[in-house]
Amino acid sequence: MDQIEAIRKKQLKMALGVGIPYFSFVIGIFLVVYLASETVTQVSIMGFPLHYWLVAIAIYPITWALFIWYVRKANKMEDEIEQQVGGQ
Repeated sequence: MDQIEAIRKKQLKMALGVGIPYFSFVIGIFLVVYLASETVTQVSIMGFPLHYWLVAIAIYPITWALFIWYVRKANKMEDEIEQQVGGQ
């Protein structure tokens, strides 16, 4: 039971440490697009307006990279806790 509690506490701390900044970033992108829509829609990259890049294209690779990093870190954390508790 101590092992499960330790994993849960560490993963919650990591999830909040990653999740809150990530969601702030996503909300920030939408706010920038909404509040500065005239400026953002005038900028074009490779034929697409900047707001397309920010909202539709750029967010997915960032999300997947963060997801992959988080899962690896969580699995590593579980393995470390298992070794600590199992080794005692």
